[in-house]
Amino acid sequence: MEAGWIKVFSAGEEYQAEVIKSLLENNGLLPVLLDKKDDEFRLGVAEVYVSPEEAEKAKAVIADNQKQE
Repeated sequence: MEAGWIKVFSAGEEYQAEVIKSLLENNGLLPVLLDKKDDEFRLGVAEVYVSPEEAEKAKAVIADNQKQE
């Protein structure tokens, strides 16, 4: 992941971030998942980032997905 990438999703559970990452990939985007959980206690968050050029589309895809749920 390069500097300047934009966080488009954050979750307390890694599986939730994995679902969003897959959703974005299925829509032609190239997201990166960062697991920021402590290794010992598994506290923290998992975050999904995209390049600045893909940020608006990624946010729209996530918003559309949340409306359908």
